[in-house]
Amino acid sequence: MMMFMEKDIEKTSIISILETLKSAGASGKSNKLWKDVYKYASKPKRQRVAVNLKKLDKIVKDGENVIVPGKVLAVGTLSHKFNIAAIEYSADATEKLKKAGCKMEKIESFIGKKDVRLII
Repeated sequence: MMMFMEKDIEKTSIISILETLKSAGASGKSNKLWKDVYKYASKPKRQRVAVNLKKLDKIVKDGENVIVPGKVLAVGTLSHKFNIAAIEYSADATEKLKKAGCKMEKIESFIGKKDVRLII
């Protein structure tokens, strides 16, 4: 079962995500990661990170867990599977990720997982 964020995120959803990230940054061994994710995700929408599939395919390894604290865009193709959590996905990026067999999850589901990598 694939779980992922809506195409257009609502303000209440981002507030919920930010509260979860803030509490994750306050506790645990990997709090620096969650503080960084919070820092990038809390920016206004027009200033958030936008990452293309081309970049993800180039720097992410097969089976890796990655977080994009912004929007995933559809430029490029994917040649391997990985687990990804992002605030938003473009419609075309969602289709390409599904086609490549990537598992899309909510950011909150990555809290507590080991070996999570931040992509900005």
